[in-house]
Amino acid sequence: MDPLEIVQSTGDPAFATDEEGRVVIWNKEAERLLGYAAVRALGKPCHEVLCGRDVFGNRFCDADCNLAKMVQRDEPIHRFEMDFRRASGEVVRAAVSVLCVRGPRRSQFTLIHLLQRVDRSSTEVLPVEPGVGITSTATIRPDRPPLTAREIEVLRTLALGSNTREIADMLSISVATVRTHIQNILEKLDVHSQVQAVAIALRDRLI
Repeated sequence: MDPLEIVQSTGDPAFATDEEGRVVIWNKEAERLLGYAAVRALGKPCHEVLCGRDVFGNRFCDADCNLAKMVQRDEPIHRFEMDFRRASGEVVRAAVSVLCVRGPRRSQFTLIHLLQRVDRSSTEVLPVEPGVGITSTATIRPDRPPLTAREIEVLRTLALGSNTREIADMLSISVATVRTHIQNILEKLDVHSQVQAVAIALRDRLI
């Protein structure tokens, strides 16, 4: 999966960090939501740009990134909410979905953060700015059945950056069966790549 393709193709604010926690990709929607132009964010430590805190006001982002630790332990990262500091100093809350894309070595990875703005006084998801909406179209084709429990498991492992062989080993199924599940997922979500399937699954809380 290509991190740049995921970040640039999603309609939501998104950015990516490397295994050192440096911002390596920053899309236009992230610029609108967070107020930082890409040139101000790229190459900088993520925690210095975002100053992220949990919903209780405790510091979440620092140089010793908890998300990176979870990836190193092969733990799934579930969707969560966090407060970010915009360039203006204003605090904005967003629901965060994280996708891990592995590099040639297990120690190398890119973390893609997909954001959806949330009203801090409720759980309502808001547009990034007036006129800039969060994509919310249905992802399951009306003439197709819903994803099965096993297909959702496969999607979750894809989101962790696992390849076909690793998924087969984790789920105790054959590589051929994994490929069949992936093909079914692509057809049901009406997409052409695993990248698109994972991005949609994260966006629409399918995983």
